[in-house]
Amino acid sequence: MATQTESNTELVRQYLAAFNDRDREALSELLAEDVVEHGIHDELHGVDELLEKLESHFEPFPDYSGTTETMVTEGDLVAVRYTVGGTHTGAYRDVEPTGHVAEWTGMAMYRIEDGEIAEVWLEEDRLELLEQLEVVDPPAHLRI
Repeated sequence: MATQTESNTELVRQYLAAFNDRDREALSELLAEDVVEHGIHDELHGVDELLEKLESHFEPFPDYSGTTETMVTEGDLVAVRYTVGGTHTGAYRDVEPTGHVAEWTGMAMYRIEDGEIAEVWLEEDRLELLEQLEVVDPPAHLRI
């Protein structure tokens, strides 16, 4: 029989796989109806808002996908360090398509309640993304 830690870890693995597969039905089943995401720019409430925001990532980066680098579970929390990326072929936050392939890192924490993802916290290195899209220059002391 799986422990609660193993069950929570597997739930997040399923969510991340459904995200990469763009499987809205699976995502909806894994998220609590009143899920809250504390995102990079927005706080989202409910499955519909969260799925709409996820779709917005696929418009500027149609091949957007992520890779889990590390996953740690303790109690009802699952923390994930990841790398995401895609080809910039659509407008992203007023940045016209560049055609650049970009890759950036992030961390997410998922709170599990009653076998569903109830809350999510996200942090991503969007400066790294903007540098790759050539919107901003890296700080002078970091240039080679």
